[in-house]
Amino acid sequence: MELILIRHAKAGERDANSWPNDDKRPLSADGAEEQHEAARVMKRMGIRFDFLVTSPLLRARQTAEAITEAYHRDEAPQVSEALGHGYSVAAVVKLLGKFPPDAQVALIGHEPDLSHLAAALVGPAGAARIGLKKSGVIGIEFEGAAAAGAGSLAYMLKPGHLRKLAK
Repeated sequence: MELILIRHAKAGERDANSWPNDDKRPLSADGAEEQHEAARVMKRMGIRFDFLVTSPLLRARQTAEAITEAYHRDEAPQVSEALGHGYSVAAVVKLLGKFPPDAQVALIGHEPDLSHLAAALVGPAGAARIGLKKSGVIGIEFEGAAAAGAGSLAYMLKPGHLRKLAK
């Protein structure tokens, strides 16, 4: 399995008056533009996926929409609570178990969840220190199905890398 972890793009500032329910906080205009650009670069780089799964939070779903648009995909992204408030490494590994072991799966979620997940998948618990910026991308490869500690870090792209590659 090849796993692509994508952190949602920049969102509006937390503000209980504007978004009493933080789950509904949208991407900022800059974040939406940056994500469209990042998705186009990902596609040009040859980053491919068979399945796209997103957190149910609005900013992650909007990130998924930008990626779907850039990749000209007809299939809507799947939504999983395992990438939202129901996050745990075990829940995400269970989610990944629903896909064929040779699949390329892209997951869109949040911090610190994705960094924690990446670290757990590529090494013993707590051994790796990984930080994923907004619109950043991590690729992890498995020989067969995904499992904690069984992955190899294939690449890590910061948003600044993607911006430079867009030029």
